[in-house]
Parts: sequence; structure tokens; C-alpha cells
Amino acid sequence: MGCTVGDAADTSVFRNGFLKIGLTGYARGPGPKPTEPLKENQGNATMNNFQLGRVATISLASLLFIACDDGSTGGSDGNSDSATEGAGTESGSGTTTGNTTVNTDSNSGSSSTGDVVETDSAGGSSTGIGETESGGSSSTGTSVDTDGGESGSSTTGGEGESSTGESDSESESDSDSGVVEICEAPGDLTPCDSGTDNPFNAIGLGCEGGPNTAIPIFNPIFAANDANTWRIAQQFGDFIDPGDGLPLWRPREGESMLVIGTGPLPALDANGALIEFGDPLGDGTTNPSNTPLPAPLSPLPGSAGGAGGTPFVNCDLTNDCSDSLIDQWNLGGGNANDLIWFQFETPVPGGTYGFSFDFAYFSEEFPEYVDTQFNDMFVAWSNSESYTGNLCFVNDEPCTVTALWPADYQGGAEELSGTQFTNDGATGWYEAKGTVVPNELLQLTFALFDMSDSAFDTTLLVDNFRWDCEGCTPSEVDPCIGIDPV
Repeated sequence: MGCTVGDAADTSVFRNGFLKIGLTGYARGPGPKPTEPLKENQGNATMNNFQLGRVATISLASLLFIACDDGSTGGSDGNSDSATEGAGTESGSGTTTGNTTVNTDSNSGSSSTGDVVETDSAGGSSTGIGETESGGSSSTGTSVDTDGGESGSSTTGGEGESSTGESDSESESDSDSGVVEICEAPGDLTPCDSGTDNPFNAIGLGCEGGPNTAIPIFNPIFAANDANTWRIAQQFGDFIDPGDGLPLWRPREGESMLVIGTGPLPALDANGALIEFGDPLGDGTTNPSNTPLPAPLSPLPGSAGGAGGTPFVNCDLTNDCSDSLIDQWNLGGGNANDLIWFQFETPVPGGTYGFSFDFAYFSEEFPEYVDTQFNDMFVAWSNSESYTGNLCFVNDEPCTVTALWPADYQGGAEELSGTQFTNDGATGWYEAKGTVVPNELLQLTFALFDMSDSAFDTTLLVDNFRWDCEGCTPSEVDPCIGIDPV
């Protein structure tokens, strides 16, 4: 699949505390071509029309050159072996975000003025069709220009050697039709979070590189008025795992992870660690309070075509198909306090049916305010053709103080040393999973907020977004949305 990404102009806009990173456009075709800047809000308007990917039709003999495996792709540890052989691009679509530029304190990793105010423009790389950086056999489908029309199709063959080693592709075949669907998810993501100030880079998104090494994002928004409510850290707390001699709360990929909170966070130390004993900074932030959920989040039930009652089945693709938010939202008074949230869109690779990311949840609300209105919440919202709604829930409830109790680590646990939550509670690292449709443009929104008050803070660690080739088909028996301990 050839992909030409237009040069991104410096269209960053900072309004009302929202860091909006724009792009000028994208096109696909047999080679580089000029692109016109997207009109304002066009990125959202074209969301349901943006199609990438392809289904490659090959002979049975060609299958001899395709190695198939199981499992998720995308971890930066290099262990994933479902790289996209035959993606057909030299450097792929590039990214829409470069390094976020902020005025930083050398220890804090956050804006000294309290606002993220500027983002470098990110150029995409333009390539011709049929070339491959890894040397894998290439195959391209229909090319589409920025008008959405077809500009022709091209299929090329060949055998080569990957620059990163042997490249395997996962594929599924239809024995009746002879059609083989190749998983085009990147098999060996290259982290770009060393020394970054970009929160998306910190979780493995928006890095420069081709389709085999990077996950491009579009229309990213990071909404945090208070720069002290987020950090890009190399460590959280000071507990060292005796099993491997490494910090327990460390990045799941690369060198950094994103930390967000409903209260102020301390500056990083000289080693990039976020360590806090007690709660010396107190509570309360300048982030929005008494506010509704950010669009497109909705606490209303979305299953059974919007009637609710059959979680994960027959989603109305507008409201929460898990039906897990409404009771907790109403319990907390129906308003979010100290709200911090971020959002991005990313094209789903061909042959890819799922994704996941890792997180850990800490709260001062544990255990005193379990089953009360002081029910701080983390919502991970998927806007997909296959599912719309909350991704993060435990025991049929969303990721809240009430749902996560009894926590994995409770007050007095040595694992909470240096985290501010030594007398409270936290989960371990968990993996949240979602389902997608190949070639769609997926939108994800992450929101963390207090409920009913602005006291007693909650902190979230997020890292390691990656694709899952297999995924699954949502049903009442298996919703394909869930959490597994890491």
C-alpha cells in the first residue's frame, strides 16, 4: 500500500487549554503529489470516509513466502514477529505530530508557564508504490487521492530481506475465494520517547517512521490547562522489584511513560523519576471542574441500538455500548472535576482487528470512599465502526474507585512507596483491549477526573499502545473489550 502524506504546516492552535496539532492533508497514489491543506475540522468530517489498507489476492504458491503467527503486534521490545511484509511502502505515512515544544523545567518535563503552547510541525514522507524499506514482497491495493476518488491500483511482487531481520506476516485466508488478508500492523515499533515532551510519543504514538515501525496519528488533542497535572516519567515511586532489580512502576515500552493526575504532580528528579512522599502539593487544579464529559464521550447506554440492557451487542455507535458508565456517572453527580483528557485518531492497518494499551490506576479515595459519590473515574473511549463506548471496566463496572476495590496494592504495601498513595491503594499494571475494523480511522479518547469534589487525587500511568492482528468479534459472550493483568 503506497501512502503519500502531505507536508504538515505549523498549524498548531492553542485554545482554551487544548493543544491541537493539525495536519495539512494526505493522499495516496503512485507517487508524491501536492496536497491541499485540510479545512478546519475536516479531519473529523472525513473520519468515516478515510480508508487505508487492502486485501491482497495471491496464489496458493505465494503462501510459501508468508509466515503466519498469533498474538499482538507493536511492542517495542522487539519480540513481536508479525511485521508487515509486503506493505508496499518505503517509509509509509509518517506522523502528524513531531516533538511537542514546551518551555520546560529540566527536572519537571512540564511547561513552566502552566500551558503547552506550541507543537512542531511534522512532515510525512512521500514514497512511490511498490518499494519496501524492509525488502519484503510488496503488494498494493487501490490508491485514493485526497478527493476520495480512486487513482488506480498497483500490485508488485518480489522477495527480499527485512532490514530488521526476518519479517513475518500474519494472514487469514478464505479457502473458497483464494483471498488472503495480510495483517499490516507494524511488527517492531521504534520508540521515540527518549527525552520527549510529547505525551503521545510517550505512549508509543506519532513517531517518525514507516508502516513497519510507527503508528501515525491525526488530529491529536491534549487538554490540560494545568501543566502540573501531567508528566513524562521514567519511573513512578521508588519501589524496586526484587525479582528483576528494576522499578515496579516503569515504562512498558521505550524509556518513558505518560503520567496524568487529578491533582498537582511534583517535578521529576534528576533521573526522570516521579517520586512523592505524602501529599505536599495538596489538592485542586486549574483544570475544568463541574463540566460534562468531552465529546464524543457519553454516559448514556448504547447497546441494543441505544435502548441498553444487552452490553456490547448491537451498538448504536454513539453512546456507551458497555452500558457501564451511566450508574457511576449519576452517582457522582453527573459532572467531572479536575478533568484532564486527550484524544487522537489513527488509521487501522489492513488485516488488524484489535488494539491494546497498558495502564495502572492509583487513588487517594481508596478505601474510605469506595461505594460513594467520590468515585474518581478513568474512561478510555473507543469510537470505532465495530464498537463505541468505554473500554476500561472491571466486573461490569468502569475503572472507578468503587469498581477497582479491593485494589491489588492497599495502604501500607511497600509497592506504593514514594507514590503519594502509600496509605491508599492502586492496581497493578493492566492491559486494556479494544476491537476495530481493518482500514477504518479509529478515534480514541482518554479522560481522568474526580467526581463530586476536587479533593483526594487520582493518578494514572499509561503506556505501550499497540495493534493486535487477531482481535475478535464482539458478542454478549465475548465482548472483546476487557482488561488483563500484565
